[in-house]
Amino acid sequence: MSARAEILAALRAQSLAPAPLPALSGDWIAYPDLPEQFERALGRAAGSLVRATRAGLSAALAALPAVQQGQRRCSLVPELRGNQDPPGEPQAFRDLDVLIVPAEFGVAESGAVWLGERVAAVRAGLFLTQHLVLVLARENLVAHLHQAYERLGASAGRTGYGCFMCGPSKTADIEQALVVGAHGPRSLAVVLWE
Repeated sequence: MSARAEILAALRAQSLAPAPLPALSGDWIAYPDLPEQFERALGRAAGSLVRATRAGLSAALAALPAVQQGQRRCSLVPELRGNQDPPGEPQAFRDLDVLIVPAEFGVAESGAVWLGERVAAVRAGLFLTQHLVLVLARENLVAHLHQAYERLGASAGRTGYGCFMCGPSKTADIEQALVVGAHGPRSLAVVLWE
């Protein structure tokens, strides 16, 4: 018997009794102010939050430093205009300074925002643009991931692409020094409107 076969046989002999999954019903964390918690969590992830009203959405976007400094801006939010049309080829998103995308919902516990296939059909733009701005309605905040997955329901994993994004890209694998914007958007801002 080879060493590989011996190791696998020993592992098979160590089988554990199956453990039941925990019940997901119960008292989960509740936040008295979801937008406040969302802002704190997003800030810890190196993202930023801007609050706006529906009528002041354009002004709030225009006030963002990334939008002010960005030469090439594209918006996937119908009522907000960029100065560039969405690129035809996914790799062309790398030439954008700012991409404005609608978010489906946000998670106050972690500061994460859900972006699904319906919202961001061209997912390359989420990772190739220099600065990402997500537009989120306040009413679409949930407290924690349990509520987020309840909201996704049976469609989770069946509707194509979808991801939670929390802040800009970052890495800390080199000498444990945090580098923001290392391999994706250099900044991420969420415009939370009421």
